[in-house]
Amino acid sequence: MDVMPNSLPHQEQPIPLEVRQRFQEIRAAGEFSIDSAGIREIVVRSPNWVGDAVMSLPVLSGLQRLFPRAQITVLAARRVAGLFEGQPGVAKIVTYPYGRGKFQVLWGLRGRFDLGLALPNSLESALGLWLLGVPLRVGYNADARRPFLNVAVTGRRSLAGLHLVYYYLGILSALGEVATLAPPALHLAAPEIAAAAALLAAAPLNGTTGPWVGLSPGAAYGPAKRWPPERVAALGAELHREYQARLVLLGGPAERPVADQIKVLLGGPVLDLVGRTDLRQVLAVLSLLNVLVTNDSGLMHAAAALGVPLVAIFGSTDPMATGPFSPRATVLHHPQDCSPCFKRTCDIGYPCLNAITVTEVLAAARPWLAKAP
Repeated sequence: MDVMPNSLPHQEQPIPLEVRQRFQEIRAAGEFSIDSAGIREIVVRSPNWVGDAVMSLPVLSGLQRLFPRAQITVLAARRVAGLFEGQPGVAKIVTYPYGRGKFQVLWGLRGRFDLGLALPNSLESALGLWLLGVPLRVGYNADARRPFLNVAVTGRRSLAGLHLVYYYLGILSALGEVATLAPPALHLAAPEIAAAAALLAAAPLNGTTGPWVGLSPGAAYGPAKRWPPERVAALGAELHREYQARLVLLGGPAERPVADQIKVLLGGPVLDLVGRTDLRQVLAVLSLLNVLVTNDSGLMHAAAALGVPLVAIFGSTDPMATGPFSPRATVLHHPQDCSPCFKRTCDIGYPCLNAITVTEVLAAARPWLAKAP
């Protein structure tokens, strides 16, 4: 049984009028015909990063509506493949290796699919569909990959300023009417959640019994998306003092140095899971949190898709385009004259991040913690 313990129902909802109007600018260039009844096998090349992959999930439910008789195979990089476990309509997940091994994988699947979608804008993703021998290869006309797409989708620039969820979904508007979407939703099995609950219960936190608060101090993109670690530590100390919060640090192996720094600064009990969980394990832990405080990161999008209350801190990026797609999120963003710059580092001292204070983040977390059991 799949369960989503922290989530609101992820029901179909109408696409906003402005988005539908933008979708009307989307066109499919190329000579092709699509018989929906004849589409039985679909392959979807997933985005390569956790956040992007989460934001692409509505494409899968959209494909089910357009091609109800089809089975879907997701071709995904190892770092994101686990996100698609339990997704309705996904018959198979194929892990897409790096290096020369990918050609062997693609050749082994050749000739099996009627329709393929290249969700990343890369030349490589379109080439992959061509190597698979997919007769209908669909993707945005970007990165000089037109020769490998016989359904090249144009008009993507008309979607500028919209959330990335709608950008991915726009590809489908070239294949049929897209009037509704199912918001991104991740699914966990009951044993996964039970294992995460046991992990939290066994944490040596000196008898602390308050709400579970996750701290996600990393962001793969770079320091322009990372709130200063000393402020993360100060926030954790305040949450522990005010709520007796049980703190858990979350992130990948690359965040190990910043996690160690936060633990030293914090000087109090904290469960450190940074680099010590795989993707499915961290999803299960996220699902049990009362609130997550996070930078703009893959874990932010995963938490949103699990219905976890969260406080999202934004620096160089644009929350209108890549903010948490969830009604259970508070976004903190202090844009500067140069915002959004989308830079990985900042030459003027990260003023957008430094403008966000511990007091402000604490105030944003309080309403969510007030609803904690």
